[in-house]
Amino acid sequence: MPDGPDEQDAPEASREDDVAPAPAAKPLPVFRALDDLPAAPPQVELINDRDLSWVDKPEISDEERERRRARRDERRKKVHRRRRLRRAAKVGGVLFATFTILFGFWAYWTLSGLQRMPAIEDRGGLNTPGQNILLVGRNPAEPEEATIGRGGWRNAFKSSDLVMVLHLTRDNRAMFVISIPGDSLLPIPADGTSPARQGLLSDAFATGGQNLYVRTVEEFTGARMDRVAVLDMNGLAEIANHLGGVIVEIPTQDCGLQAGPRKLDGASALEYVALNPCLPRHDLDRVDRQQSLLRGLMRTAVDGNRIANPFTLSRLLKSTASHLTLEEDFGYPSMFGTMFSMRGLRSATTTFLTVPTAGDPFAGGNGAVLLDRARGEELFTALRSDKLAEYLALNKDITTR
Repeated sequence: MPDGPDEQDAPEASREDDVAPAPAAKPLPVFRALDDLPAAPPQVELINDRDLSWVDKPEISDEERERRRARRDERRKKVHRRRRLRRAAKVGGVLFATFTILFGFWAYWTLSGLQRMPAIEDRGGLNTPGQNILLVGRNPAEPEEATIGRGGWRNAFKSSDLVMVLHLTRDNRAMFVISIPGDSLLPIPADGTSPARQGLLSDAFATGGQNLYVRTVEEFTGARMDRVAVLDMNGLAEIANHLGGVIVEIPTQDCGLQAGPRKLDGASALEYVALNPCLPRHDLDRVDRQQSLLRGLMRTAVDGNRIANPFTLSRLLKSTASHLTLEEDFGYPSMFGTMFSMRGLRSATTTFLTVPTAGDPFAGGNGAVLLDRARGEELFTALRSDKLAEYLALNKDITTR
């Protein structure tokens, strides 16, 4: 039993503590004015008049539909053309670069033996239509000083066995090869060390070098030589061997050779054009033989279409370049341009002739060849005016080949 009132009230107090408190009342919402409310989101129009405009459009005619189809096809074609052009440009660029590299290697291999000499200075003569090339050479088969080293071109000027003026016409359709006998007696112009005089081309070189040599030829012909080339005739022998021999028309029966065609190899060709003591006309007979050999080489290589074979052409060019000396200012672009301008030449369009000589060409003695200055001036007047074909038509007695 409880002892007192305090003890009786204690259980009731504990029951009141176990009862959970009542939840707090929620605040009432606050109403604002309509103007203070946020604006409603814009309503999306699912269908409007513009969406239904296609309903009112008239149906496209067949002609208009065809025109639109044609325009689409044309646009597609333009796009395809642009793509093809881009692809073609890329392929063309690659091919051009490849060709340039291969051509560079080929040119280097072919022309690696080409030698150079100083450019000719102190020129004489006039600039004339067409192109004039002075070709100077010597024959190693003749008993003269041997060509030694890369300066052997000086020996060709010192002892000229071959002197030719190659005149290429303005239209590049014909070439005239005018031989000047190496022992011709020519007027040598004055230079800083000696006065004007008569002498041989070798005398001009002895006093004034290659400059006076070329100037003597230019003042004699009255025409400026656009290019000067020196040829070691061993190159002709190599060309003859590459062609398997060359058919040469023997002009006269001399030195045990019968007149008429004969096949010569390289060594025989050099012996054939050498100045043999048995030749009755001496230097003039040598000129005739040089011309017959060059004509035979042209007929075999060019007319025979042997140069159409790229391997044969490469061997011929390499053989020529290894025995050829050009001026330093005659660059490769000009060289290939000159070769390209001669691409259409054939033996039928190439005429060989010799400067007119006096009635007795050896009257002066010492083996010097006397020239006919009056008839020679007519010839070189035609040369300067690029009318050699007309000149030869009126002067059939001039020896032509």
